[in-house]
Amino acid sequence: MKRDMLIDRRSVLRMGTAGLAAALTPAVLAQDKAITWKCVANTRTSSQFTVKWAWLTEQLAKRTNGRLKLDVVSFPELGMTGSELIRLLNSGLMDAGEVVTGYVSGEFPLIEGAQMVGVYDTVEQARRAYEAWMKLVAEPNGKQLGGIPISTFGFTSQMLWSKFPVNSLSDIKGKKIRIFAKGQADYIAALGGTSVSLPIADVYSSLERGVIDGAITGPEVAAGFKYHEVVQYVTDLMLGPGAGYVVVSDKAWKSLPPDIRKEFEALLPELRKMSWDLVAVDNKQHFDTVLARGVKATMTAKPEWVPQLKKIAREVVVPAWVSRSGPRAAPAFNEAIAPIVGFTVK
Repeated sequence: MKRDMLIDRRSVLRMGTAGLAAALTPAVLAQDKAITWKCVANTRTSSQFTVKWAWLTEQLAKRTNGRLKLDVVSFPELGMTGSELIRLLNSGLMDAGEVVTGYVSGEFPLIEGAQMVGVYDTVEQARRAYEAWMKLVAEPNGKQLGGIPISTFGFTSQMLWSKFPVNSLSDIKGKKIRIFAKGQADYIAALGGTSVSLPIADVYSSLERGVIDGAITGPEVAAGFKYHEVVQYVTDLMLGPGAGYVVVSDKAWKSLPPDIRKEFEALLPELRKMSWDLVAVDNKQHFDTVLARGVKATMTAKPEWVPQLKKIAREVVVPAWVSRSGPRAAPAFNEAIAPIVGFTVK
């Protein structure tokens, strides 16, 4: 009798174990499995990397009990220019990253509408334009950006870092200037210069060897890559802030368990706010650094330059973008950006 009872108890235990195993379906087990996303940012020298991505990584790990982790590196570390990120996101080789508008404008011209040089008077105008462009253009065309845009972000104010002084706009004539966007190339050409497209990692050596005479970039790059060793001047040409979109691959986003996706979505309002608040932080910190190292600055475009620069933007840069972007460009610009910058395009 006792032996029969022992057998029955063992049978019940076996049945319990089997039932538990059956309950732990692959979907349930997947919720407990740690997920690590491969992410890429523009550069480690920006607060977008050291603050924004660090905050997002920490918050996601905390809110998901370590079930979603971010492994974030930069374009230079991977030998990337940034222009290939859309393809990497769409192929699933990268899970999330910073799609810098200028870097991908050749592949997706329409997206550059919010990155027009010479049209913004303030960073706040650029932020409003980018947010409007995200709703009207970026979100409905996510596949062309590599997936799902979850936030816009701004880098620092873009300036001309040069080996020559700019006392008048005519000083740019004949000079070779590094650019990273089609609109910048049109702008420099209208000023008589020659544009040279280069990734961040190649700019210092190109300045040092005289391959280029100047470079368009922000102070976080100039400070981090020690441009003060190869340039003497920095000049505001109304280039506006660098900016772009944080994009998550469609595959990565859809594969998240619902509870993790919910926690991620709860962080988006703070992520979007932080992404633009950091522009002022980086501007001050990194301009202070390069100026302390002896770089001579024209921090605000000279008043006599402004009419010519705005004219180039309105009559050359924006129309050229419309021509290469197709029939959707002008209506989208007039709907989303014209109310912010005060002019329309045909």
